[in-house]
Formats: sequence, structure tokens, C-alpha cells
Amino acid sequence: MKALRDLLLTTASSVALVGTAAAADMPLKAAPAPAPVVWSWAGPYVGLNLGAAWNHAEFSDVGDLGGAGRFTFFGVPQPFWSPRQAGFTFGGQAGYNWQTGNIVYGIEGDVNWVDSKASAVFPVQGESASSKLDFMATGRGRLGVAFSQFLVYGTGGVAIAHFSDAWGPTAAPFNGSLFSSNQTRVGWTAGGGLEYMLARNWTVRVEGLYADFGTTNVTVPIFGGNYVSAFRHTVSTARAALNWKW
Repeated sequence: MKALRDLLLTTASSVALVGTAAAADMPLKAAPAPAPVVWSWAGPYVGLNLGAAWNHAEFSDVGDLGGAGRFTFFGVPQPFWSPRQAGFTFGGQAGYNWQTGNIVYGIEGDVNWVDSKASAVFPVQGESASSKLDFMATGRGRLGVAFSQFLVYGTGGVAIAHFSDAWGPTAAPFNGSLFSSNQTRVGWTAGGGLEYMLARNWTVRVEGLYADFGTTNVTVPIFGGNYVSAFRHTVSTARAALNWKW
């Protein structure tokens, strides 16, 4: 009986050892792969931007309503002063995006302070001129294509800016401001940019905008008639922005 009992114990131990070895040799089950990150551009956002704005002004001496100014080409008034003054710009923006597949579309508004001032003196004519752009705002639509964390987009809409323009004889009482315009003007804007999603709630971008505010005329009753001067403005902007979305 003892011999039989020892034989059974030995057999059971051998079977257990073989089972343990077999289990050790079995391949481990692979851990589940992490779910891929889905980058969504949809939703509202707010942010800050800074960059440079170039105020391109054109001053034209049109002359009286029945004649022509001093600078004409085949009867068409030509600018006598065309500064392109760069200035620092800083402001904020807010918008909302929708997304269908990799197509992203939305709306955005921004308001920026601009420090752009230009001036000149014309000693021969005894005249001076100055132009200043101090703020610009836009309301735009956006349409782009998303490549995961990258967004390439175009944008366009309406632009509003405030310009202070003046020119004239430097002598008193004119003091370089016989012809002056101090206006908030409305125009159109278009541009584009590249945006990158740093995290689900943070994006950075670089963009460029071009805005055209057309021409405004100023009429002054002088020299025996209604003398006209024209002020034209376009603005180019290059800026970087940081947005927080939710």
C-alpha cells in the first residue's frame, strides 16, 4: 500500500510540473491598443493675437470740381504721397467652428489696436502730410481643410478701421491740415493662414490679411472753388495668435 501511495504522489507531482511548464510556455495575450486620438476643430474659441500692420495710404490732389489737380495722368489724379507705414498691432479674437469630415468652416470676429503713423514735409511746396491708423476690426467667414492637428484655411469678410489723414500748407493757420479726414471706414478683407492644435483645447496660428477701404474725398471751399483731395487706404496684416477652444 505504501508503494502504491508513493507512486500516486509522484505521478501527481509530475503532472503538476508539466502543467506549470506548459502554462509558462504559452504566449501572453497582447494588451489592447490605445484608442486613436481624434482631433476635433468644432466648437467655440477665444484668443489673443499680435503682429504687424502696414497702412498703405495714397493722397491725391484732385483739384477743383471743374478742373484737375497738380498731379494727373491723362486727366486722372495721381497720388503725390504714398506711404506704406508698418506698425505694431495687438488684439483679441473669438469665433466658432463646425466640422464635417476634414472640412472645417466657421465665423470669426477680431478687434485690434494698431500703432501706425506716417508723416512727411515737402519743403519746395511748403506743405506737410500725415496719416495714422489706430484700430482695425474684422468680421469674417473661414473655410479650411484639417489634416489631423493641422488646419489650412482661407478667410474673408468685412473690415472696419479708423484713419486720421491731413495735408496742406505748413504755415498758419493751416498747419498742415487744410485737407483732413478723421473717419472710421468700412471695407473688405481676405486672407488665409495655418493653424496647429497643441492640445485638445489649445491652438496656435499664423495668418495674413489684406483689407481695402477704398477712397474718400474731402472738399474744401478755397481758391475760388470747391477744392477736392482724395485719401485712399489699404492695410496688410501679418500676425500670430493663440486660441483656447472648448
